[in-house]
Amino acid sequence: MSELGRVFVVGAGPSGLAAAWRLKQQGFEPIVLEERDRVGGQLLTVKQDGFLMEAGTTILPAAYEDVMRLVSEAGMLSELLPANSLMGFLRDGELHTLRADNLALDAARTKLLSTKSKLKVLRLVADTIRLRRVLSYEDLSLAAAFDTETPRAYCTRVGLGDELYDYLIEPTIRGGAGVPGDVISIVEFFFLWQKVLGTKLYAFRDGYSSLPERLAANLDVRLGVNVKEVVENADGVTVSWDGPNGSESETADGAIVSSMGNRVPDIVPGLDPERAEFLRRLQYTSCTNVNFALSRPPAIEPAFIVVPRPEADGLFAAILEHNKAPDRAPAGKGLVTLYGMNEWSVRHADADDETVIHDILADGGARIVPGIEDTIEFARVNRWYPVLVYSHPGLYRELGRFHAARDRQSRIHLAGSYNSSGNLNTAAAAGERAARELAAALGARSPRPVAVA
Repeated sequence: MSELGRVFVVGAGPSGLAAAWRLKQQGFEPIVLEERDRVGGQLLTVKQDGFLMEAGTTILPAAYEDVMRLVSEAGMLSELLPANSLMGFLRDGELHTLRADNLALDAARTKLLSTKSKLKVLRLVADTIRLRRVLSYEDLSLAAAFDTETPRAYCTRVGLGDELYDYLIEPTIRGGAGVPGDVISIVEFFFLWQKVLGTKLYAFRDGYSSLPERLAANLDVRLGVNVKEVVENADGVTVSWDGPNGSESETADGAIVSSMGNRVPDIVPGLDPERAEFLRRLQYTSCTNVNFALSRPPAIEPAFIVVPRPEADGLFAAILEHNKAPDRAPAGKGLVTLYGMNEWSVRHADADDETVIHDILADGGARIVPGIEDTIEFARVNRWYPVLVYSHPGLYRELGRFHAARDRQSRIHLAGSYNSSGNLNTAAAAGERAARELAAALGARSPRPVAVA
């Protein structure tokens, strides 16, 4: 047993693994409990017939500093490949290309927008600079003062016009969150614009799953464990679960719960009622995407195509994996993934795979990637829920109150991507924060003896 004691971590997604990694570094003995039969959460690489398919998250921006630090500590920097940063923006059936790591320069040159709209981008740049210091991966409630309207309302108020909204601002939101820009907080757009885009992109040589698998290889991870309850008592916590050996419970010195936010109150019954109510109200998006293995690559140069609403309302992106990085597909072949919007994915929640494949092509995929229908060798349907918190104006002000009410001395701390705009780095940052605060809370305590009930 570790000198500093045992800590249970619920969930082996990026947040839970980051928390466990940091706790182990600090001298604790973390035990990770995961309901699925694998680690990684929304990071999942599938290999089939020479194709390397990302079923979930597909790119690693250099701006993901917390993730990049974990990659470095896990000895995986040599396994990163520079990714093609060329992005395609559709307008009237024409593809306009911009480089993700040179967005400002290319936006000034592109024919995607009129000269009048380009001049209006200056207002966008000025507001981005104003918000820069409060756009945090760890806690986006720092931007609460700006969390008052939707991107659509913002553009109307400051006079940015329909063209700029339709072909730059909303496509950025759709591509990053999978939802339209007239329902979520304007803070989401500025976060994506500042913290995700405009940076170098990377891919993992063996796929994204290699990162959580490497982290987990250095940790005590137990799969197939459905945690039912985490309860704090006078000198520790008791964690109860159903697993391969039936119903069990064990005690430890502390716990981190990294689960879907609106499930946390059921797992942690002792949570403050107001904080529990905030989590229960969280709504999550869905995403259905389809990997298409192709007998030949489409004649398209960009690796990423962002789809604006006027071009295909149901889809938000196409990723040409064979353009993104080497060895995603066998020589002379192609690999394309089409992504459905939240609303599209919800409508197709009960549809069989054949229907999903047909509809994602019919609803815009065949137009976005011409010729794709004639070259399909096989297709894989991936259904994800939950994906991201469905934000709304005012959510981050509520998040500020949620954080302010937390008990820093508690033996149970929470981690999850609901702390900021949802992405891999937000999840990792949340795990690291929970580990840091739990370690501080336990720092003056003595580890309790292990007992099994």
